[in-house]
Amino acid sequence: MLATRQSEAVAPNPDIKEFKAEPRENNEQWLARLRSTDAKATDGVILMGGATLSHFRMRVAQSHVRGNLLPSCWSLAGLMVDDEKFLTVPLAFGGKTSDVPQSNGVQTCPVEDYKNPKQFPNIAVLRFVDNPEFIFSGRDKEPPERSIVDNIKSQRGIVDLPALLLAWLAYIWGVSQRGNPLLEGAGIPSAVFAETAYGIGGIEMTPGLSSTSSCPEAIWHAAKWWHGFYRETLKLTEGSGVKGIVPTGYYMIRQEAAAANWPPANT
Repeated sequence: MLATRQSEAVAPNPDIKEFKAEPRENNEQWLARLRSTDAKATDGVILMGGATLSHFRMRVAQSHVRGNLLPSCWSLAGLMVDDEKFLTVPLAFGGKTSDVPQSNGVQTCPVEDYKNPKQFPNIAVLRFVDNPEFIFSGRDKEPPERSIVDNIKSQRGIVDLPALLLAWLAYIWGVSQRGNPLLEGAGIPSAVFAETAYGIGGIEMTPGLSSTSSCPEAIWHAAKWWHGFYRETLKLTEGSGVKGIVPTGYYMIRQEAAAANWPPANT
């Protein structure tokens, strides 16, 4: 069992709101409609819950983060760059494998690639700060400076994301006797990337974890249940250039019970 701490909150964060999908609406359209409702809603951290075998395995692995031991609704975390793309560390690397060392596994992914609601039935956008662009802030200075994201991509000494990629690929592929990486202290790469970027800015994204096993479920749990913690620690970021807030966000869950149903079976 993974060592976790439960929040003292007796009710979920009221600022994490369900935003239901319209009939035949895909994830890209959902984000656009959400943005038209709340201009800041699509900034910050994006979560996805997939229905492929690899995403199903990650959702089940995160059951150890939940008190009821049920699978998570989430399998991928990322940092929104703009309305059309986000940064993440996917297990299915879209470029060349030779690009992994020089980018530390970080990849820019188009939202369009994740729009299919059958392949990615669950989606959420969470805001932990009022200026999420702080992770890119060095680029617009004169002379330009390396941003937080640039440093993570170029310095594996900060966090070795390829090592986590290998651990999770071995688990998903059933290599040898490989067990659940979370129980061995290896977080899900996409969540570790997001948490590291925010952590450098002084934002604790997973206060409920007692280990380094960051994962999308822990990020979701923090936003939904640790609002008291964030309210009490707002002063810690004053004067730092990072505007911490009590988390806000929107979500839409089409597949609460984890299932591997993509691609569709031929039988």
